[in-house]
Amino acid sequence: MIEIKVIMNSAVEEILSFKCCNLHGLNLEIHLTNPGPDPLTVHGHCELRGEKEDDRYGIENLFPPGPYRLPPGEPLACYGSLADEVFGRYRWIVFRDLAGGEHRARLRG
Repeated sequence: MIEIKVIMNSAVEEILSFKCCNLHGLNLEIHLTNPGPDPLTVHGHCELRGEKEDDRYGIENLFPPGPYRLPPGEPLACYGSLADEVFGRYRWIVFRDLAGGEHRARLRG
């Protein structure tokens, strides 16, 4: 199971715009870490889930584009855009690996 940390309203847009990419509207920062002993690859998109499993919201446009190869112990960050109102409606974030496994984490506390 990968570790997932979500940071809403981070300053990543200013940093990426200054350094390289001229990307605007990025306010979502996601950190992925593979604590396991073997490399793992997850798709370059994720899903938010609400109280009910069928309450889902897909986040398709993460930067950099995936898939993301996660060597053991090495963190990786990806970025996107998400309205605060949308973020507030959901409880979980879910990434899927290429083998079909799901990796989820709570969005808050």
